[in-house]
Amino acid sequence: MFLKKRSSNWTRAADLCSSSWKFLGGAAPDRLAVLDAVWKNELGRLGEHCSLLGVDKGFILVKPSSSPAASELALRSSVLVKSLNKYFRRPWIKAIKTANRI
Repeated sequence: MFLKKRSSNWTRAADLCSSSWKFLGGAAPDRLAVLDAVWKNELGRLGEHCSLLGVDKGFILVKPSSSPAASELALRSSVLVKSLNKYFRRPWIKAIKTANRI
């Protein structure tokens, strides 16, 4: 009875990997590093008014500082998605979402 290993005390590596992927919004850490590096470069002057919050299942979550910045981001979102995806082997960014209250 005391020599028997309990399987509930062990955690599989696959369980840890899948939980960390969920935490990062389904994006690999290397993708997030590249995205962070090219974010300000691709946005240009708009980058001063938009802060990158995170990624959720291929959607980039951005907090604009003002209403005009949010409007400009909405107008340029499809072009920005294409220009950001060119830095990756496979395109994984689907769209850009704005956050109001985060």
